[in-house]
Amino acid sequence: MQGKVLHLTALLAVAPLGAAAGQDPGQRADSLAREVQILKARLDSLERILAQLVAQRRDTTDVGDELAALRAAAQAAAGGAARDTTTQQASRTRNLNILNPEISVTGDIVANYAGPAGEDDNVSATPREFEFSFQAALDPYAHTKVFITREEDFEIAGFPEEEGEEEEGGGFEIEEGYMYWVGLPGGLGLKLGKFRQEIGLFNRWHTHALLDVERPLATTAFLGEDGLIQTGGQLALPSLTTGAGTQLLLFEVARGSNDALFAGGNELSYLGRFQSFWDLGPSSFLQLGATGVYGRNGDADLASKLLGLDVYYRWAPPGRALYRDVQLRAEWYLERQEVGPATLDGSGGYGHVNYRLNRRWILGTRVDYVNAMGDGPDVFQVAPSLTFWQSEWVRLRLQYNYLKPEGGGTNHTVLFQAVWAVGPHKHESY
Repeated sequence: MQGKVLHLTALLAVAPLGAAAGQDPGQRADSLAREVQILKARLDSLERILAQLVAQRRDTTDVGDELAALRAAAQAAAGGAARDTTTQQASRTRNLNILNPEISVTGDIVANYAGPAGEDDNVSATPREFEFSFQAALDPYAHTKVFITREEDFEIAGFPEEEGEEEEGGGFEIEEGYMYWVGLPGGLGLKLGKFRQEIGLFNRWHTHALLDVERPLATTAFLGEDGLIQTGGQLALPSLTTGAGTQLLLFEVARGSNDALFAGGNELSYLGRFQSFWDLGPSSFLQLGATGVYGRNGDADLASKLLGLDVYYRWAPPGRALYRDVQLRAEWYLERQEVGPATLDGSGGYGHVNYRLNRRWILGTRVDYVNAMGDGPDVFQVAPSLTFWQSEWVRLRLQYNYLKPEGGGTNHTVLFQAVWAVGPHKHESY
């Protein structure tokens, strides 16, 4: 029925338009305008009929030919050739952006005050780091991340420079630059390049994204000021889920160039990490981890072994994690270095609690303890902090460090940090 209606409409549309062809241009324009109004009224009527047929569940799939005939007749009567109206033209200018990496920039400025007033060297302000981040998908299977940083020497005021230590000017360097594969067969993960290695809870985090102004004393003592960053490869085995727990095992092989562990050597170092994640309920989880690192430096007759243990607990009410949560973290390190015939042992760790007061304010406290290698003194420190998220792009932090070396006087330091970031990967933590 609907096909007959449309066919009749096509004939009715062609006849008036053909009669108008013999008129002069002015009359023809007026005639065409009237006919367009008539056709619009007929189209409205056909749409009502079509709606009734659909409501009656009548077959309406045989209208293609009639609609095509109607379009062709209208085009012929208007003096133009029929045109394919099914092809859509789209601008490709937006797609040019997919050829470029995602770029982010982060700035980190730290000011601190330590010791009695009246001494100039007790006040310091440093643009500690500027970081440029480039991230992109290379193809459907591989991605890349490159972080270029310009760092300035950062020393807490009141701590004298060690004898023989020379200041180094800041400069641009590649903090990380690696590619990683996703969707590999068997659920494997693969990474190649220069990257922050998987040890502990904070080594993967960039400095500006930390929960405190500086890294814990233990990680600085055993991994260096910037953490464990080396060039090599990582293989992550498929995760294993057992009930509420998920287990992960990964291995890394890298050039052992870390100064704290391998004295800047050039031989291979090996890292293995086991991580166990447990979902305790809708609002909390527990994560346990253990990491072992081994490497040698033949030129320095050095062999280093490091064991790290970590635990992480978080509580966050469902749907309210942006406004209230509690995070507890702790790490402990055991290190043994064999330097020629001598053996040096050291240990240390920290405990950290972070409590979110609301969406903008976070209260945190970290307790550090380090039993230094060799004859160095033990060090104890308490570092409470208050963080204010002004916006997604700006974060401000006030921190107080109470540090007490064994057998020495105490040090009191107040630090202020301002971090800002732009781009799609603001405050990159890993």
